[in-house]
Amino acid sequence: MSGSRSGARVAAVSLVVLVLAALAVAGCGSSAGASSSGGSGAAPALTGSTLSGGTFDLATAKGKPTVVNFFASWCGPCNREAPEVVAFAKAHPDVQVIGVATNDKPFDSQSFANKYGITYPVVMDLDGSIGNAWGVTGIPTTFFIDRNGTVQSSIVGASTQAQFQLRLSSIQ
Repeated sequence: MSGSRSGARVAAVSLVVLVLAALAVAGCGSSAGASSSGGSGAAPALTGSTLSGGTFDLATAKGKPTVVNFFASWCGPCNREAPEVVAFAKAHPDVQVIGVATNDKPFDSQSFANKYGITYPVVMDLDGSIGNAWGVTGIPTTFFIDRNGTVQSSIVGASTQAQFQLRLSSIQ
């Protein structure tokens, strides 16, 4: 009998480990470029304190193409994607790029911004409420918003500058 109990315990522990690993991967959004191309209407509100100590309101970006990138310093795929977002932002000064540091500590977000040379505004989303309002289910997630403030597409998972460029053509 103890052999079957031991086997059942091993199976139960294995199942728990598998479920926790799946949740960790999904929570960080490491779906590597999985994407959604459909628009979802008007962009939700996005206001908050920035890493630089100011405030940001997405409404001020209306009239220009906008890219909103949700990330966290502790997210591996976000770290792989960050140089791509920075290069995209530098290549497109006519596009408003905004970072949203989700469920992250300000010190860690600032270190992340310094490490990758982020110069665009980074809004702090300490409790994930902004991400929830936007329907973010994993990070990184990037939204592409046209000049009228309408979300035209999004990408869930780490992406490249080339993928951002493709999406940009749909909002210009």
